[in-house]
Amino acid sequence: MRHLIRIEQGARAATRWLALIGFAGLLVLAIMTTLDVLMRWLFDDPIHGVNDVSAVVLAVVIASCIPANLAGRKNISVDVLGALSGPRTTRLLDAFGSFVTLLFVAAMAWQFVGYTETMYASGRRTWVLALPLWPWWTAATAFLWFAVVVQLANLLHDLHRTLTGGAGADTALPTTRPDTADTPGHTES
Repeated sequence: MRHLIRIEQGARAATRWLALIGFAGLLVLAIMTTLDVLMRWLFDDPIHGVNDVSAVVLAVVIASCIPANLAGRKNISVDVLGALSGPRTTRLLDAFGSFVTLLFVAAMAWQFVGYTETMYASGRRTWVLALPLWPWWTAATAFLWFAVVVQLANLLHDLHRTLTGGAGADTALPTTRPDTADTPGHTES
């Protein structure tokens, strides 16, 4: 179990770095867009290719943040049924929610594989700068598959909590979702 915890902690650290890279890309994109608007307004001379860059960078930026979102368990959840039924039912529902999320992210990553293969086979490029699209979609696809691995770790963690009744919380990662830990009226399970 300790090896799994170390792997999970390493993956969570990697998700933060990946999200940081994604946000840096978003910052560069925002600066380029701002400069493009200023150039259009002041000199009636836009920066050519800004739309091309934003079209390819945006998919990578979004995909780079998904693993961090999953690692931090920042997905929306409704705890009414679990709160009414007790800690065991809450753990079961958390495990079921992790499983459904894993299926969704895996299906999305699988669809990206097909789309990326199409981009590669067709040799599609952006309009102005003629940038090939497939490398950007390959990066986005890789990030989504990393999100699948992160969500699989979440599911294993939730299954462990469900099977052990929440035991081992002192050696495992936090057993409460960060978004509900400080919520008034929230009880630890």
